Amino acid sequence: MKKRINVPANVKMGRICAIWLFCIALQAISIPILAQSAKITLRLKNVTVEEVLTSIENQTEYRFLYNKDIVDVSRIVSITVKNERMTLVLDKLFKGEGVSYTIEKRQIVLNKVSSQSQDNKQPVKVTGKVVDESGEVLPGVTVMIEGATQGTITGIDGNYQLQVPEGSTLKFTSIGYTTYTQKITRPMTLNVTMKEDSKQLDEVVVVGYGTTTRKNLTTSIATVKTEKISRAATSNMSQMLLGRAAGLEATLTSPQPGGAVDLSIRGAGTPIFIVDGVMMPSTSLEVGNGNQVMPNSINRSGLAGLNPADIESIEVLKDASASIYGIGAANGVVLITTKKGTETRPQITYEGNYSIVKNYPYLEPLSGEEYMNVANIFNKENYLFTNGMYPYGDKPFDNKWVPQFSPQQIAAAQTTDWLDCVLKDGSINNHNITITGGSKLLKYYLSGNYYKQEGTVENSAMERYALRTNISSQLLPFLKLTAIVNVNENEYTNSTSGGGGGGNGYDAIQSALTYPSYLPIRGEDGKPTLYSNYPNPAEMIKVSDRTKTSGYYLNFAADVDIIKDMLSFRLMYGINKENANRNLYIPSDIYFMDMYKSRGHLGYVERRNQTMEGTLTFKKQFGDLLRVDAVVGMGRYTNDSNGLELDYEQINDHIAADKVEAAEGAFYPTSFRAADERRSQFARASVDVLDRYVVAATIRRDGTDKFFPGKKYAYFPSVSLAWKLSNEPFMKHISWIDQLKIRGSYGQTGNDNLGSSLYGTFSLAAQYIKFSNNSVTYVPYLLSGPDYPNVTWEKTTMKNIGIDFSVLKDRIWGSFDMFRNDVTNLLGYDSASPLSMTSSVPMNYGRYVRYGWDATINSLNFEIPRVFKWTSQLTLSHHNAVWKERMPNYYYEEYRIRKNEPVNAYYYYETEGVINIDKSNMPESQKSLPADAQQPGYPIIKDANGDNKITIDDVKMRNTLPKIHIGFGNTFVYKDFDLDVFMYGQFGRTRYNYAYRWALVGDVYYTSPKNSNKYVYTIWNSQTNQNGNRRGIASTKAVALPGNVGFEEDYQNASFVRVRNITLGYNLSGKKLGRVGDYVSSIRVFVDCQNPLTFTKFVGVDPEIKTGGDGSKAEYPMTRTYSFGAKICF
Repeated sequence: MKKRINVPANVKMGRICAIWLFCIALQAISIPILAQSAKITLRLKNVTVEEVLTSIENQTEYRFLYNKDIVDVSRIVSITVKNERMTLVLDKLFKGEGVSYTIEKRQIVLNKVSSQSQDNKQPVKVTGKVVDESGEVLPGVTVMIEGATQGTITGIDGNYQLQVPEGSTLKFTSIGYTTYTQKITRPMTLNVTMKEDSKQLDEVVVVGYGTTTRKNLTTSIATVKTEKISRAATSNMSQMLLGRAAGLEATLTSPQPGGAVDLSIRGAGTPIFIVDGVMMPSTSLEVGNGNQVMPNSINRSGLAGLNPADIESIEVLKDASASIYGIGAANGVVLITTKKGTETRPQITYEGNYSIVKNYPYLEPLSGEEYMNVANIFNKENYLFTNGMYPYGDKPFDNKWVPQFSPQQIAAAQTTDWLDCVLKDGSINNHNITITGGSKLLKYYLSGNYYKQEGTVENSAMERYALRTNISSQLLPFLKLTAIVNVNENEYTNSTSGGGGGGNGYDAIQSALTYPSYLPIRGEDGKPTLYSNYPNPAEMIKVSDRTKTSGYYLNFAADVDIIKDMLSFRLMYGINKENANRNLYIPSDIYFMDMYKSRGHLGYVERRNQTMEGTLTFKKQFGDLLRVDAVVGMGRYTNDSNGLELDYEQINDHIAADKVEAAEGAFYPTSFRAADERRSQFARASVDVLDRYVVAATIRRDGTDKFFPGKKYAYFPSVSLAWKLSNEPFMKHISWIDQLKIRGSYGQTGNDNLGSSLYGTFSLAAQYIKFSNNSVTYVPYLLSGPDYPNVTWEKTTMKNIGIDFSVLKDRIWGSFDMFRNDVTNLLGYDSASPLSMTSSVPMNYGRYVRYGWDATINSLNFEIPRVFKWTSQLTLSHHNAVWKERMPNYYYEEYRIRKNEPVNAYYYYETEGVINIDKSNMPESQKSLPADAQQPGYPIIKDANGDNKITIDDVKMRNTLPKIHIGFGNTFVYKDFDLDVFMYGQFGRTRYNYAYRWALVGDVYYTSPKNSNKYVYTIWNSQTNQNGNRRGIASTKAVALPGNVGFEEDYQNASFVRVRNITLGYNLSGKKLGRVGDYVSSIRVFVDCQNPLTFTKFVGVDPEIKTGGDGSKAEYPMTRTYSFGAKICF
């Protein structure tokens, strides 16, 4: 009998990837040895030369390279040959036409035959190579004799050769590069380095259902080009956007593998993501942690299956430009365009790197000796305070207090580094292979990615396999078909970190900060040490928590040219399908939630998003007077999801999830199903008059199944204008202004965010269905959220005015925008009537306003052609949000602002130190408070209005939103070296600081106090720290302060500037590769450091990362990553 071998799933996937990539590579790089002798059969009548060349390409491995301005390929010919050699066919095709051809490997370069100029100047031979600023060869560059029709184009190796009349001028042109000219006076070798065109206002920008140029843009759209962003240690798309686009506020919330980044456009909620025209989920697909109290530290970004290396560009629609997408676009739109095939020979690129990941310094707990001394001090302080002894009362110390730790115990104290049990170094392996190429009839892009990250917290890891293809076929002269396929699989090991529940439900990091350092990991009996009701940190890392996700993305499109270059129709269908499995298990030997008990959770969820759209596009240039660009279309969008989860208890650890029915404890099954559908009709039109005045408008009619009839459909219009001042005659004499444009926009978008559960109106009366002896004990339900016929769309009205500019011969260019967004008819829930069967009802309520500005400035600071170049980019943004109208029954505390209250406001008492031991510094105003607020060590509340008493009039308000978001990048190029330094930051941000929470007086005076950190030495006490500036033991007693608000010290300035990446690269190409250049076109090696430096006054774990809300708990630590890698192009 044959023995079956079980191959792990990841090994199977790896083998599939390897075989797939090998087959593709073998097919792509196969050299047609007998191509030159290939036989060709043609029977073509009254066709263009271009069509003949296409037929030859279809029968051979060759591709033609030519310039239509040089070679006339529109000439009508008829040709009939049978099994004829290709070279003879070309001779026949171009006989008498003055066209020559050169065969270079698998490319045939067509040129005009040089002829002596009419003035009989002696021709001279010019040869050379054309490269870009990084040294990469540039094929297809047009090399023309100025004022003549003679010329050529560079081959695949960037080389060219041309006979030029002496004294003529050669002109080198290529899209995306500035024109280069050189006068020719003698035979010479002329090597040319083409400079990128810095006229960013001429770049192509993706907009809703089409493209335009930045100079014709009437709305506020930011573009992020991903090729200049380091991807070495980047696991997902969101991490690439930190600080990269003005108005896109990105905040890293967790550095865990695949960690999440909060993305917000101008302060709104999460935007919608559209990948190659298909709407995608913005959040990661995760399985919950069940109805029991189980650890849950998952905080990951969406679009996990999209390899960052496959992204070509990202556009951020910030204003009325988002209106064309209607539903959900109130928070803005992120358009992602992925890479596609090009009309070139097969090109293979490998890019890989290895990274070492280290933690930033974390909170440092007290040593064993320090802990014992601190425990004694505050235990005695509490004894004095509780018994009314000096300085907290008139009684003298009675000497009856017994220290918790004796001098002998303190002297013999050992120190266990509990954090060392939880934190470690990590690593990243990232490998990408891409194959791209094609002809006029078929273009392809193929990629494979393997990404593996070991996290810096025990049991945190990620492994991804991703395959992607983008194939387009010009099936008929008027019909092009495109297919995009993405398949991915992700495996995660979830650490118990990031902030758990109460003390008995602490995660590994929280427990490591809590456990006293003098305790050993295991006692003398060999069992894990237990302290109070907290889980042992070294044992918590043994919790098994794994998630596996897989998915596919399909995008099929048919483009039909009804009238070539004027009227076209596009039909598209896209689907994104994902599923996730989670297996969470706590063994029976781990003390958690006050008990030793095995507990497990199994879960499966899946979701599917489908997009079906048809669009008709019209584009026409009417001379120099008018250009019209219009789109009409309709779409249908469906989303559905379902899931099943099961909690179980008391099972043999060796069986666990393999046979959950063997569990002796209770089962807790839950399930869900949700679905929704949307239908839309939309139109967009843009008219450019005299290349000066641009008018654009959009309209979208959206329908959703979440509202009652009569409320299902809504219209979302927009209009925008642009005035290109620099094209006006009266501006022509201002030479330092290259381009100047003023624009404004107005538009509306909607939101139907009410959830989408088909059965969401019902819920269990308890958290579980209880089973006993194989019979159901009870299955109670409650009605929890009925439909409400008067609920309608939430709407956002967006207004924007901006300016685009380019000055000083395009050395400085950028944009500036000011905006205001009014959000009305907010969707939410209100308490139901006491006689109702439900606890809440959906409703529309209130209005709030977001306003602010954002700016982008690019500059070419210094340049020595072909030697040195320094460029910079600065992005700045600011926004605020204020309430104009709250819920009808909203309760305002007396101190709250009634009008224009910031949405992110918090209220507090400003303090001026603490009351000293003899109360000599206690102001008169403090005496208006209860006696317990007049004890030594109690915070001195500032009398803000100077009336000698503390009232609600002294309550202060602060806005937690950052005042400024900034991104600043600099790129230096010196010959073959390049250095990129990018940093981002936030100014004026305020956060609740849990570093102080881990050093509160309330946690260190118990009989069994938590461990603390160095900030405990800032707490006032009467014995050793009478100069302390943080509140002491007296503040542990509840005092009824006016307004019942907190103190200023709990919140802290969390402004920061972080150096995100420092990347140094070295580029080799052409002759510098030596003999390797026969097989490799270019090599780039680089080193990169991510997050090397952070500048901040914040004393918590990190000013940016957060577990929830705007607090700062025991988060996954910030990491610093060192990467080494290479990119090789074949």
